[in-house]
Amino acid sequence: MKWASGLTLSTLLMGVPVPTHAAEAPGALTFVVRDQATDRSLAAVQITITERETNVTRSVETDAQGRIVIDELDPGLYSVSVRKPGFTSLYEPSVRVVTRKNSRIEFELGTAVLDEVVVQARATDAFASPSSAYLDRDALRSAVGGGADPLLSLDGLPGLASASEFASFSVRGRGPRDNLLFVDEFPFDKAVHFDATLGEDEDVGGGGRFSIFAPNVIGGAEFSPGGWGPAYGGRAASLLKLEVAEGSPSPSASLRLDLAGNEVGYDGPLGLTDDSTVLFSARRLDFGDFFEDIEELDIGDPVLRDVIVKSVTPIDENNTIEVLLIDTHETYTRDVTHVFASNNFEDASLLDFEQDSDLYGLTWRALIGEDAVWTNKVYNRSSDKISSEGESFPDLVPAGSPASSFPVREDILTITEDETETGWRSDVGTVNRWGVFSAGLQVTQIDLNYSTVLDGDWIRFVYDDDDVRPDPEQHYIVLTPANINASLRRKETSYAGYVDQVFRRAQWDVRTGLRLERDGLTDESLASPRFSVTWRPNTRTRYFATAGLFHQSPRFLDLAANATNALENEEITHTSVGVEYLVNDSWSVLTEAYRQDLANLVVDLDRASGTFANIGDGTSQGVDVVVKGTIREGLYATATYSYNDADVDRKDGRGAVADDFSREHVATLGLTWEITDRWKVAGRYKYLSGRPEDAFVIHSEVLGPGQPLRYSRETTERNVGRKAGYGVLNARVDYRRAFGPVDVTAFLDVINVTSASSTDDTEFDYRRGVDVKDDSEAEPLIGLRLDYAW
Repeated sequence: MKWASGLTLSTLLMGVPVPTHAAEAPGALTFVVRDQATDRSLAAVQITITERETNVTRSVETDAQGRIVIDELDPGLYSVSVRKPGFTSLYEPSVRVVTRKNSRIEFELGTAVLDEVVVQARATDAFASPSSAYLDRDALRSAVGGGADPLLSLDGLPGLASASEFASFSVRGRGPRDNLLFVDEFPFDKAVHFDATLGEDEDVGGGGRFSIFAPNVIGGAEFSPGGWGPAYGGRAASLLKLEVAEGSPSPSASLRLDLAGNEVGYDGPLGLTDDSTVLFSARRLDFGDFFEDIEELDIGDPVLRDVIVKSVTPIDENNTIEVLLIDTHETYTRDVTHVFASNNFEDASLLDFEQDSDLYGLTWRALIGEDAVWTNKVYNRSSDKISSEGESFPDLVPAGSPASSFPVREDILTITEDETETGWRSDVGTVNRWGVFSAGLQVTQIDLNYSTVLDGDWIRFVYDDDDVRPDPEQHYIVLTPANINASLRRKETSYAGYVDQVFRRAQWDVRTGLRLERDGLTDESLASPRFSVTWRPNTRTRYFATAGLFHQSPRFLDLAANATNALENEEITHTSVGVEYLVNDSWSVLTEAYRQDLANLVVDLDRASGTFANIGDGTSQGVDVVVKGTIREGLYATATYSYNDADVDRKDGRGAVADDFSREHVATLGLTWEITDRWKVAGRYKYLSGRPEDAFVIHSEVLGPGQPLRYSRETTERNVGRKAGYGVLNARVDYRRAFGPVDVTAFLDVINVTSASSTDDTEFDYRRGVDVKDDSEAEPLIGLRLDYAW
């Protein structure tokens, strides 16, 4: 009913005759332009905007504060070009003017190395890896397959594999938890809801389901698949920096209706100073109601809540204070009523999860002298999570018995994860005679309180052939409190410092950097050199290479699983070479080949006792190709191809095998068409090779005569085969129109349009002795957003 009513409402909104909505109130754009290296305002920057529908052009220049307001603009789409002698010009093909609203657009101009270079869209951070990609606010909230989740909108970036309708992703053969995530430059690895600690294998290893961000909250996302500078450490697969949007110069309120809940927001002036702004967003989604509507009653009842507040207050022309508050909460319950609704009682687990995650951050940014920037950040991040798993036994009662009659064993295994991190980060950057210099210091204190409690012996029917068993002929493993119960209570302080110098000479940029760390949790001192070089022989060609040593800290859960797990940082040596070629002003091709040597990898030794050790090594190598361009104004195309060969030797006597998240081939083809100011359609097809597959044998009647019928699956070789590859087609339609003072946006985003087989996840049903594959079906996502500006 919710789907039907939502779709009907959207159709009615889209179908109202055009004359009914004539003479929409005008809007405005406020442009702010800064020097990318010094963060100083740039005066006398020429900004030219062109209304796409009428081709009417207006040109203005920024004032001494690097600002200019263009008002009385008809709502719709505009292209924007930004030019200043001595700087690389920028071109933004699609900027939207909203009725009655003054929208703020920021540009950062980098120093031009060659004349007549024009960069389409925004330039990435000067210190990012050469293959970095940037997505702005509009691209994130309207990306095909993105639905209402900015992290889903990353699909199609180089080296990135997003396998489903969920927000987690893997990069270049590494897992979802190997990605480094920052929010407004604060470390925050709890940005995805329902990152399961217990449950099915694909949930535990999947990295989560939905991001904490509503679709309009993130102002920009910068993604680096490898080779970034020494300012960042801790994870090695990729670097994702999310920037929470600032408030606009004019006030506006918003209401977004979703199939699972709703979101309210405010975006506008704060009132503390003339230019202070605030963004507020609060949402609550109840997927239990949603699953009931679509008759997926066996999934469970996930509920989430997110509150995000960001304020920006300029104290004077040289000092700015920013405050970021993030408060998230989630619960997930799966009881016997959900077990009763599952086909053949395939999943009889009972789950109960609850998590609170918060981030409170304060930023002081100061402009010092003529070209130095000093940024200080203090933050407190906390996460309290408790997960419990039990089991029901629907086969021990007569067929057709109600769910309330199922024998149950609740809260067999309970894991508590409490962590608090307090940190200070100070960064300074300045232009010098060689180029650009930056340095920084980071101090963090982490307080961990982890515990695992097993309530009695528990038989597990999925195991490896080298898991410890008292009798080799026993075709299952038994978890015992003596081997499983564990706790970790530690409070440690870690330090990190870095220096980074970019040397600029003619067509060459050479960056050298070094990161030094003292990791209190692992009691290690680490040095991580970083290097990159870029050569631009002409205006259309850019060659680049990167190299560096990266360290990845062990997971807290692995440290806490057993008192003997004295784990160290993993070591990843990264090298890459690449070239970007601008075919013309509309098309570009980027190719990067890379190799990573993996050492000191953490591998699991025995799941019956929760032991891990740094004994693994391996390699990951491949190539990423990105083609993007404009077919004509308003019609854009992107194509990506990634090849990856990742092998890991766990030192278990089996030699090197494919890494768990390695996909040999990932290809995407996307097309976006802004038909008019109101209508936008997009589609993306992606193909993914299957993930590695284990060799296993299934044993029957493993509990013996007179006991319930149970099967077990024994893994004999890990990752020796490949699951089948699959292709997925996603499609999206966006519509926007003003109804008096209210701006209405509606979208229909369909994931897996053709209902093709789109997953390689399976789960073993130990009552029937079969692997159950997740069903694939089309998933329509419908959203309606109302904005009122004044």
